[in-house]
Amino acid sequence: MTVPDILDDGNIDEAANLLVAYYRRTSADLPAYTGSVFNSWAGGGDGPGVVNCVTADDLIAVSFLALDVPGEAAFGILKTHRALISDLLAQIPANLDMADMQANDFDKLLGEDSAALQLWHVLRGRDTGRWGMGETRTSKLLARKRPKLIPIYDSIVGPLMELETGSLGQWKRWHTALTDGTGLPQRLQEIRTVSGISDPISDLRVMDIVLWMHGKQKLAS
Repeated sequence: MTVPDILDDGNIDEAANLLVAYYRRTSADLPAYTGSVFNSWAGGGDGPGVVNCVTADDLIAVSFLALDVPGEAAFGILKTHRALISDLLAQIPANLDMADMQANDFDKLLGEDSAALQLWHVLRGRDTGRWGMGETRTSKLLARKRPKLIPIYDSIVGPLMELETGSLGQWKRWHTALTDGTGLPQRLQEIRTVSGISDPISDLRVMDIVLWMHGKQKLAS
């Protein structure tokens, strides 16, 4: 697939400026975009001691991306299904970058029978009754727990990644873009370096922010 031009070699500085804008602070020293603290809030969702469990801080972090987790879902995630969620998280690598995942490992890690997809269905309440965890909320919570491996899906970034019919196939689409030999991971790392931001966000999160900011600009023009 072809990724948006904003991630081309010739647009490194422009993409880095979008990252800088996302991380800027207001005159009152508040985040211009609260999503800029999504990854770092309370030490991160993949920090020691919480890497394999969903916590209240993870749900708060999701709210920084403009979506609250509904009360029924919060109760189910934090209490009723807590053990199952932790068991599934323990089966999903926390330190593996999507770009480093070999093609023949995709099905095992992110395919139809993977723990990641099972967790996606649990968080969405597929078998227990839908509780307001749509595609975007679910992707944000999973990205909080596995920021190197699982991307965020939303209505801005999805179409830019040629996902015109929802999140179906999103992980395969991102993996293809990151592993097609065109150097996208290296460009994402360069964008982060040029931006000078101190938050050590993953390549996936760099890509998500740049595409989201770029998409918002296109919608406003």
